[in-house]
Amino acid sequence: MPIETLSRATMQDPHLERLLAAARRTIDEVAYCWVVTAAGDGDAHARAVKAFPNEERKDVWTRWFLTNRTGRKATEIRQSGRVTLAYQHHSGEAYVALAGRAEIIDEADAVESRLKEVYDPDGSLAGRLVAVRVTGERLELHLRGVTAEPWGRGRTWLDRLPDGSWRLVE
Repeated sequence: MPIETLSRATMQDPHLERLLAAARRTIDEVAYCWVVTAAGDGDAHARAVKAFPNEERKDVWTRWFLTNRTGRKATEIRQSGRVTLAYQHHSGEAYVALAGRAEIIDEADAVESRLKEVYDPDGSLAGRLVAVRVTGERLELHLRGVTAEPWGRGRTWLDRLPDGSWRLVE
């Protein structure tokens, strides 16, 4: 994590930094995550997406994915402006949910720079997709050996403060 995204409070709290470091590792090691959107009828819809990191040296808690510009997912994002990205590590020892603001970015550069990593054999996807930028505001963590035991019972939540630092929610 670039030092500019750490606040003084985070750097002075080793437990908080340990939680954030483990969450970053989990997110970095999971190629596909679940994106959960709110439906108009109160239901939640979840589907797997390939998530991308933010640009180099930028906020690590901002993630991106691509979606069909006219699909249900894009419609729900436009309506609510929020999503949750759920990452389950292949080891089964770490789970991170990153919730926050979601914005549809309908710009060719935002799509094409990420489309290079997606299977598109005939090159037809670019015109049908938009990029979604998710700015993390809350983390829910289950990280074996890092979060409280018994693992998987209860929750560890962190909320993001306006200065970009994080605080543990008791």
